[in-house]
Order: sequence, then structure tokens, then C-alpha cells
Amino acid sequence: MIKIQPIFKEQIRMWSDLGFNIPITEGFYWLDRGIIRAFSPDGILHRLYKCKVNDDLTINITKHKEYCDFKPESWEETYERLKNDLQNKIDESLNVIKSTLDTYSNYDFWCLTSTGKDSTVVLDLVYKVTSNVKVMFNNTTCDAADTYRIVKKHSDWIITTPEESIYNYFNKVNFIPTRFSRACCSIYKEGQSIQYFKVHGIDKLIQIMGVRNDESNKRADREYITHNPKWNDKDWYGLLPIRKWTSLDVWLYILHNQLEINNKYRKGYSRVGCSICCPYYTKTTWVLDKYWYPLAYERWHKILQEDFLKNSRWQQLNCTVKEYHSCWNGGLLRTAPTNEAIKELMEYKGLSNYHVAEQFFNKTCCKCGKNIRQNNVLAMNMKYLGRDTAKFYCKKCFKREFNLSKEKWNEQVDGFKTQGCELF
Repeated sequence: MIKIQPIFKEQIRMWSDLGFNIPITEGFYWLDRGIIRAFSPDGILHRLYKCKVNDDLTINITKHKEYCDFKPESWEETYERLKNDLQNKIDESLNVIKSTLDTYSNYDFWCLTSTGKDSTVVLDLVYKVTSNVKVMFNNTTCDAADTYRIVKKHSDWIITTPEESIYNYFNKVNFIPTRFSRACCSIYKEGQSIQYFKVHGIDKLIQIMGVRNDESNKRADREYITHNPKWNDKDWYGLLPIRKWTSLDVWLYILHNQLEINNKYRKGYSRVGCSICCPYYTKTTWVLDKYWYPLAYERWHKILQEDFLKNSRWQQLNCTVKEYHSCWNGGLLRTAPTNEAIKELMEYKGLSNYHVAEQFFNKTCCKCGKNIRQNNVLAMNMKYLGRDTAKFYCKKCFKREFNLSKEKWNEQVDGFKTQGCELF
């Protein structure tokens, strides 16, 4: 599956600033997950350069082993070569939109936009069929300035804005999103639109979305008309008019029709959603963040630093605070701590004994087998059973073993902290 995007002059300039002056120009080249590619006139997509991001967020750009010299096909030439196939997809999408309008004529039609490439194409197609559609943008409060600049141009769009910013929410509930737990989407994206439609009593609804089948395995089997389980028994449906399109189709349509392009794409981003704190970000994205949005990047990494120390994440991830900055989203999980992680915990907690610091890692309850990663629970075990104990209880089993109520537990933990016990 090729996830291709055009390489604009802004990204080329960034690479140059980082010390890589590769002989490419805007209008001819494509990026496919770190591989710089170009079409030859015979329609073959060649690999030319490889962009590798190192763990320290430096990059290396080298010639690909398959590199060859040829005159690359321009974006417009690629469009001309593929326009018949693309036109067939356009016609099918327009027919789907028309037929849905006819079939569901008594429903409210809404286009959901992120200002990303897919929703931009969908909105353009819808406007070719009808103007009787409302447009919604869900403000996550952490979108990039480039996105907000586009939104401000459209006074007719409905903008949903939460009462509480996403950063305030993270702080209030002591939450950092990961790939395995990302409540941010359900609250700040889908959740906002669902709430809006409920509050405004929209009972019959068609939501037109830029979802494509080739984006993920999860979306591969979706039909033109879909129903989200989150909508329960609501008479709401999703319309996916470009579900059969590829990323190349989308970009050729945008470039040929000169549709507005979110500047994040010009800077090298593959998506324009939440900035900085998205758990699906990669090292490649972090390089872009660090270069294009340094203040926001530093703000987020300050939050990560505070989260690591506040929640004593040594025990949870077996890593150092420095490593956490590149694995907070679920990218690194060790089965055992490194010496560096143990020594860092020693320094932070003021522990003088390496063995005691080691006791804070990889412990399971001797009763129920549950993993124990909470600092206070581990500390209470060593306080009651001795610092050399080989037997640990989880909080629930500990309270039962020593007949402690919730109030008594909290009282003792607070008391040990007040006394300045280094374990806590």
C-alpha cells in the first residue's frame, strides 16, 4: 500500500537547513513513508532517496539502492496519464453523492472537515452536486495555526469548541494519550460532533466524511453508507464518497484543480490533525514539529517531563526520563530496567542503596499476580515487610492482608511522606 504525498518547496528548504541539499524541486517528487520517489514517463514509480530519522531526531538522507537517473514526470503529467481512471472515480463519487441525496432527501446533510486533503476533496465534490449542506469543524484546541488560518476563512462553517482545552483536560485527569489509550479522539473529535447533533435535535443525519478504504485495515471493508456503533440506534449514517480513492488520486485531484492546501502538508506532514500531542505521531513527525513549531514542541516536552516525574514512570516503562520523550506514546516497553533507569530513580528519590531502587521495578502481587507499578504501593510493601522483601502485595491485597481501610491507607501514606521517608 503506497501512502504517497507531494514534496513541496517548504519541505525541501527544511532538508536544506538541516544540511541535505538533494537535487529535487517542487512539482515532480513524492514522499512515501520516508522514501523520496518520482515517476518516470513510462509510469514506473522509482525509489530515489531514503530519509532515515535517528533516535536523537537527527536525519540522514542518502541515495536509495535502487536509485537511477531519469527525467521525472511532473505532477501534471502524472495527472494527464492517469486522468481517465481518476475521472471514473470522480464520476462514481458524484453519483454516490447524488443518489444518497435522493434516497435520504429528508435527512440533514453535514460535511465534516479537518481541512485535511481527504475532507477537502470531499467538500469540493459535494459542492459540485449541492450547496444544501452544512460544514462542521471540530476544534480540538491543539490544531496547528495553519489549520486555524483556513478555518477562519469560512464564516459559514459550524465550529465546535470544547469548554475545556485538551491540555487542561490532560492535566486535570493526569492523562497522557498513548496508542493504547487515546480518549482525546472520542472527546475532542467524534465526541464533539455527536454532542452537537444531539443538543440540536438532529434526528435524521448524513455525515459526509473523507474516509478511504486504503487508509487502514480497520477501514478496508467500509461501504459508501456506514453506521458507527457509537451512534447507537440513532438514525444517523456516514457517507464515504471517496472510499475507493488512493492517496495519489486525492493529491492529483487537489493539485490539478488547485484546491487550497493546508500548509502542514507543504511542510512535510502526512496529516493535519492534532499537533504535537497525537499518540500516533512518529519520529518523523517529531522532527517536523521541532523544526516548524519549536515553541509548541518545547511546551509538550515540558509536559512530558513533568508527567514522568509526577507519576514515577520509571517503574511503568523501565526507561529513563530522556527515553520517555520518544516513547510516551507507547513506542518503548522494556521487560526489565536498565542500570541507567535504576540509577536515575535513585537520584530522583534520594535513595542511597541501589538494591532498594531496584525493588521499585517489575514487581507482581504474591496473592493475585497483578503487576505493581504504583510508587506508593511499592513503598508501603517495603515499609511493612522490609526493604529486602521478596514478597509484594498489590494495593487491594495489601489492605486486605493488613486490615487497612481506604482512610487508614491514605493516612499512613501521607504520614510517611510528611516524615520524609525516602521510599515515598
